[in-house]
Amino acid sequence: MKNVYNLRMKNFLTLIGLNMFIFSVANGAIANCSNGQCEFSFSHHYTSAKTHCLETLSFEQVDTQLLSFTILKTGQECMIIESNNEN
Repeated sequence: MKNVYNLRMKNFLTLIGLNMFIFSVANGAIANCSNGQCEFSFSHHYTSAKTHCLETLSFEQVDTQLLSFTILKTGQECMIIESNNEN
C-alpha cells in the first residue's frame, strides 16, 4: 500500500512540475515598441511603458519584470522609466 501511495505522489508531483513549466513558457508577454514607447500584451506588470531602449519592436516576445523587460530574441534588457497597468 505504501508503494502505491509513493507512486501516486511521484506522478502527481511530476504533473505539477510539467504544468508549471508549460504555463510559464506559454504566458510570455508580447511587446510593440517605437522610439522608447512600448505597448504590451499578456504582461502581468504593465500594459504600456516608456523605456530607454529605442529599438522598434513588432510583436516581439519579452520577459517582463517589475522595473525592466528583456527581449528574448536578443537578450537585451530595457529599463522601464514610466509604466501604466490600466486595461
